[in-house]
Amino acid sequence: MKLFLSGNEAIAFGLMEAGVRFLTAYPGTPSSEVLPAAAEIKKRFNLNAYIEWSVNEKVAIEEATAASFCNVPSACVMKQVGLNVGMDPFMNTALVGTVGGFVLVVADDPGPHSSQTEQDSRFMAFFAKTPVLEPSTPKEAYKFSKEALSLSKRYEIPVMLRTTTRVSHSREDIEIGNIEDSGLSVEFKKDRDRYAATPHFRFILHKRLNEKLEKIKIENEIEEHFNGDTLIITSGISFAYICDIVEEFGLENKVKVLRIKMPFPLDESKIQKYIDEYGSAIVIEEGYPLIEMQIVDRRDVKGRNDGTVPKEGELTVDVIKSIFAKSGLIDYKKEEVVKPPFKRPSLCPGCGHRSAFYIIRKTFGNRAVYTGDIGCYTLGLNLNAVDTVHCMGASVSFAFGFNKAFSLDKNSKPIVATIGDSTFFHSGITPLIDAVHNRSPFILVILDNSTVAMTGNQTTPANETGASEHNKKPVSIEKIVEAIGVEFLRIRDAYDIEGMKEDLEAAKGYIENNDLPAVLIFRHPCVYTKEGLESNIRFEDVYIEQDKCTGCKVCIKDFECPSLVYNEETNKVFIDATTCIKCGQCVVSCPFDAIRVKR
Repeated sequence: MKLFLSGNEAIAFGLMEAGVRFLTAYPGTPSSEVLPAAAEIKKRFNLNAYIEWSVNEKVAIEEATAASFCNVPSACVMKQVGLNVGMDPFMNTALVGTVGGFVLVVADDPGPHSSQTEQDSRFMAFFAKTPVLEPSTPKEAYKFSKEALSLSKRYEIPVMLRTTTRVSHSREDIEIGNIEDSGLSVEFKKDRDRYAATPHFRFILHKRLNEKLEKIKIENEIEEHFNGDTLIITSGISFAYICDIVEEFGLENKVKVLRIKMPFPLDESKIQKYIDEYGSAIVIEEGYPLIEMQIVDRRDVKGRNDGTVPKEGELTVDVIKSIFAKSGLIDYKKEEVVKPPFKRPSLCPGCGHRSAFYIIRKTFGNRAVYTGDIGCYTLGLNLNAVDTVHCMGASVSFAFGFNKAFSLDKNSKPIVATIGDSTFFHSGITPLIDAVHNRSPFILVILDNSTVAMTGNQTTPANETGASEHNKKPVSIEKIVEAIGVEFLRIRDAYDIEGMKEDLEAAKGYIENNDLPAVLIFRHPCVYTKEGLESNIRFEDVYIEQDKCTGCKVCIKDFECPSLVYNEETNKVFIDATTCIKCGQCVVSCPFDAIRVKR
């Protein structure tokens, strides 16, 4: 059957067709669509498979590794920063090896478009000594997924499939093969020297890993394209862009393109022979200079190291054309593009987080330090209620660190940390344990909207439903908080602005007189979900009394709802009826009582 699939959907089809029957993931753009697609495939073809979101990437890798040890073909999916969390088990999985096959799918975000880093996961594969395949199109993502599992099975080694945003999110017609269960032989054969290896046996395992890589290196074939005199070495999405440029400028007899499907492990001698034959080479690869770094003699090699290729940023078609022009291959001048005015991302109209951030800021003002976290909560920046965003869970760790640092100077500055429900499960629990154990007084606000909103409304451990199974045991955030030893805990609907203010004031008083953190859970369903929107409060109308509006823009600045729009002609604010969900939360933001609701 032929299907029009995104790269992420193609990966799901490739993995399931190849026989993967255990798949775990943690959501993160641009990787989030792989697991839901696999869950749909499981349902559509009635497959005997376990497919589910994990609480974080470390756990996801460990669970999939264990399944692989039981001879179940397994896979694990995450974005590039998620692999930072999962590196501990990934390093050991590489060393110990796999049994039933294990594919680690990692989606990188050059640019970056939706990430806090621009890192290249191929370097993580290199660091862990695992092969990495790099598709350039959705069709190759489908094909390489199957090849990755096959390679993993043959060598009992985890194999990384690295995609980038453009491959993951572009679409292509793909002919899909048969997908059916062939029967699993699930068995864990005990081998303590391998699965519980002491340092002595780790040395032996490391030697075996190196032997595997030497054999895989020989298998790593290099594709040749075109017949010119200028040697270009490339991989991934850059290969697809280069082919388009060659066709557009008629360079078939000017360039020789070596396409590398597996950037690690490379047979350095093969590459060096080409460079010696052509006298020089240009290496164009998305991310860090992994291929370039593995070339033994780089004296005649141009790429990221000498600045021929920009050291940062996405390698778009325009950027690669500029590289070609700089190398004398084409006459090209980048056209000036008129960019639309920058519009910063914002919380959705009606989002309960906005009300929470608004009242947090109103309660503590400029004096407090606000530590934020990854997810929708990052957008508390717009309401001046977030001062730091570092990585998952760092809002709590930073609050702890700031508090202890300030205490060295006998400084009593209030600290308010904000974290989402899924992020709390992911990485917020352990720093809260540290804060309680080491007696660190700050306020932690858990913004609970019962979903992983920013990456597409995936489920959290607090939900009864999952990605493919719907009999989950919900895990209570408040019970976790209480079990850790927090003594001040209040739970409030995030639409109850007066109630939240009361809770924040009480928490402030608590931390001033106690040496433990105070935790507030401000809970309101995400209005971006069908259930959340249908159950949300909705007035008949929310409007601005134009006679009362002074055009001061305080509502826009302090409440920052996209539905509040300033009219340059009338010098007054109006409500954009096309985006407003009539929740009425903005009423509190007008100092002149001009925002009104009709019940």
